[in-house]
Amino acid sequence: MSNPDRRRAQRIALKQAVCVVLGDGGYEVPAVTENFSSDGVLLYADQLLPEGSEAGLLLALPRMEETEAKRVWCFGKVLRVEKELREGKFGVAVAFQRYQVLSQA
Repeated sequence: MSNPDRRRAQRIALKQAVCVVLGDGGYEVPAVTENFSSDGVLLYADQLLPEGSEAGLLLALPRMEETEAKRVWCFGKVLRVEKELREGKFGVAVAFQRYQVLSQA
């Protein structure tokens, strides 16, 4: 039996409030993350984020195994928007194109 989950990277549950910055204009949309991987993040946004939109967000990744907690600036594109609202929020999958670990200043 084949596995219908075709993800390339393992997803890790991560619930945190974030602001998604859209495009170059700096328009911010409040959201809550559901899970993430090195490939992207699933989040629930207060407003509709159009598919194909460029999006940036700052994630605070918890300490895991032998690594310290990190803050990571992630930039990507909105890959998918769920058609059904969840508690009045839009489910959005953002595929990362690049990310940068920020210094712990």
